[in-house]
Amino acid sequence: MAVTTAVDRWLRTRTPRPSAALTLVCLPHAGGSASYYRDWGARLPASVETRVVQYPGREERLVDEPVDDMAAMADALVDVLAPLFDRPVVLFGHSMGAAIGYEVTRRCEERGHPPALLVASGFPAPHRRVPDDLHTRDDDALVAEITRVSGAADTVALASPDLRELLLPMIRADYRLIERYAPAAPPPVSTPLVVYRGDADPDVDHDLGEAWRDLAASGELREHRAFDGGHFYFRHDPTALLGAISAHLGRVRPVTTH
Repeated sequence: MAVTTAVDRWLRTRTPRPSAALTLVCLPHAGGSASYYRDWGARLPASVETRVVQYPGREERLVDEPVDDMAAMADALVDVLAPLFDRPVVLFGHSMGAAIGYEVTRRCEERGHPPALLVASGFPAPHRRVPDDLHTRDDDALVAEITRVSGAADTVALASPDLRELLLPMIRADYRLIERYAPAAPPPVSTPLVVYRGDADPDVDHDLGEAWRDLAASGELREHRAFDGGHFYFRHDPTALLGAISAHLGRVRPVTTH
């Protein structure tokens, strides 16, 4: 009988590349799952192995209790990712995943294995985000917010009473996690930061993206770029985003041992 490790439970690797030079770890948005990034591994250079976090409570982890606390999520992921640091690790997080990526980066640095790069996509700097309480509202209000951000075409499943009953507890837990996360003065990290967003994202404007500089120990962002589109600017065609990420991955240096 095969032994299931924490890495096996938490990470999905559609295009395994054991000899790759570095690992890209993708952290999905609230309500998101690993399948959202199913094509990324094949579309990125052969030098990159893409691993996608599968949070509890969705897809094949549907029976697992969702994590609704940022500290608990970040602590769990730091343990999961620790074995990957025999080569450089780059974190890409979108929306809620960007905040999780920052908290994971902090913890990895404290343990002495900092990521080579953190790409924060579609999320304001954590200390500049306006708090909300959608996780406390009724199902209709939560579905309305998901539709506002994602679009009606991508939330059609929530029109089915059965699927809605199945999916909303997980989505509500994600919203509870991110809406209760409100650090007043998050400490800066030494890991280089890249910030991406959609130029029509109603929740992340230029200033909120620029505020990520406050979390960079250097005081600088490696890049801050707005792509055409809304909150999920790369949903239908991630080509431009993957090209931008690839340019940064190509500059990552290998891990050195002493």
